This record gives sequence, C-alpha cells and structure tokens, in this order.
Amino acid sequence: MRNWTLAIAMVLGGINAQAQYAFLGQWYNEEKTSKLEIYEQDGKFFGKIIWLEVLTNSDGTTPRRDEYNPNPDLQHRQLQNLVILENLVWDAEDKEWQNGLIYDPEVGKTYECYCKMQPDGTLYFKGYILGITWLGRSTTWTRK
Repeated sequence: MRNWTLAIAMVLGGINAQAQYAFLGQWYNEEKTSKLEIYEQDGKFFGKIIWLEVLTNSDGTTPRRDEYNPNPDLQHRQLQNLVILENLVWDAEDKEWQNGLIYDPEVGKTYECYCKMQPDGTLYFKGYILGITWLGRSTTWTRK
C-alpha cells in the first residue's frame, strides 16, 4: 500500500510540474498583432514581444517604441524584445500563475496579473490594480 501511495504522489507531482511549464513558448496576443515568448528564469516566468504586425510608430517611419509610456524616460524603448510579463510564479493549489506584472504598451500601463490555462489551450490573463482582481481587464492569448 505504501508503494502505491508513493507512486501516486510521484505521478501527481510530475503532472503538476508539467502544468507549471505548459505555457512556455510562443503566443499571439488577443488581436494577433504581436507574438510573445514566455520563458522561465530563476523559477519565475516572463514574457517578451518577439514579433509585431506594425513595425513603425504612429509617425510611420521610426521603429515601434514605447510611445504611450507615461514615463518620458521609457518612451524611447523599442517594443521588439520588450519584456511585458514579469515575475509570475506557479501556484499548484490554484493551478495558475500568480503575483506577476503585465504591461500593456498600447496604453502605457502596468497591471498586477494572474494567468490560467483554459481547457481549449488558450491563456487567460487578468490584469488588475490595487490588489483588486475585479478592478482591471482581461485578455486571452493563443498558441502560435
């Protein structure tokens, strides 16, 4: 009986570890105007922009930059390779990635966030402010 309990615990632990890394890889944003790469670093998860449908700013000539950022010192950053998802950690009990930050370069705002894998394989992100999950917005990303 003890061997079965140990075997079941090992299998469930392996399944949980697989779930934790299930969202690594490339994803399209909801509008499919950018592609993002989610990666793991030091036990936390991050995401950066790796492709943009529109390559230039609103002026039509300069490379796409973080022009809507409210901080003038950051408006020069190029969106290509910009990290917009930071510090997510896996919560095995809730089966979601939590305690992260997500930046929306279209409006220049950063939100606290959590993320869940949906049954259809999409990623549901909820960005919120002031620690209040209903005070924010959500988006869904699809696999490349």
